[in-house]
Amino acid sequence: MMNNNDILQGFLFENASIRGELVRLEESYQEIMRQHHYPLPIRQILGEMLIVASLLSASIKFKGRVTVQFQGKNHLKLLLAQCNHKLQIRGLAEWRQAFDETTLLAELKKGLLAIIMDPETGTGNRYQGIVNWQGDSLAESIEGYFKDSEQVPTRLWMAVDETRAAGLLIQAMPRESARLSKESARDDWEHISHLSATITAKELLSLDNVTLLQRLYAKEDVRLFKAQPVAFQCSCSLSRSENALRLLGRKEVDEELHNKQKIVVTCEFCSQEFIFDRVDVERIFKQDKPNSSHQVH
Repeated sequence: MMNNNDILQGFLFENASIRGELVRLEESYQEIMRQHHYPLPIRQILGEMLIVASLLSASIKFKGRVTVQFQGKNHLKLLLAQCNHKLQIRGLAEWRQAFDETTLLAELKKGLLAIIMDPETGTGNRYQGIVNWQGDSLAESIEGYFKDSEQVPTRLWMAVDETRAAGLLIQAMPRESARLSKESARDDWEHISHLSATITAKELLSLDNVTLLQRLYAKEDVRLFKAQPVAFQCSCSLSRSENALRLLGRKEVDEELHNKQKIVVTCEFCSQEFIFDRVDVERIFKQDKPNSSHQVH
């Protein structure tokens, strides 16, 4: 039986060239937040990035993952949210000091925000798009990215509290020239955008998708697609931890063993520990060196 608290569900308007997506994260969101004691403002922005990654994954046509990544230069070092084609999500934040909302916004405007489409090896080319921070929210910045870089009108609403995160995205589709004039398509977009903008954070977090869509678009003909489950899942493994030691180098690994007798590699996403002693290290460095990279796995 599907967990209705962690789902991604698409919909479209039968009489307008507009599609939409709804995402709800509860158990998956809580599992990610349990890994670290994030300050409230960081929980908020990381929750929003998880929403964006989940919503964007609905549009990928390949096996791989979508990453929404922020890299900072000062106190906020990293924000990372990933969702793959199986709707498995994970997230991570690295920071140096506590933030209030004003300080966090200043940090976000100084850093680099990107959307990365990363197909599985051999299935396509990696794509990275830079998102210019616009206004005072991640939602405004993502909307601006689609408008400026993709030329796709997009609106996004998100809500995050201590236990849940939810998002609504609407997006214009290529119009059918035989049915819709440019003016008609623009009127449809403005009308649906106006209706969507009446949503509240409370409604987004608490109402089921059917009730929410009926409340927002009571007079519209909306087709709701089957919901898909979203879940927290980390891709760490013993082999990837061994690769991390190879990248570190034999000299540094031996020095660590000399000091502590064992090496513990802890996954930053899920906190799982991989423990290596001297016998393990000998085995790892005797094996052929595998292909490795500095990308996040």
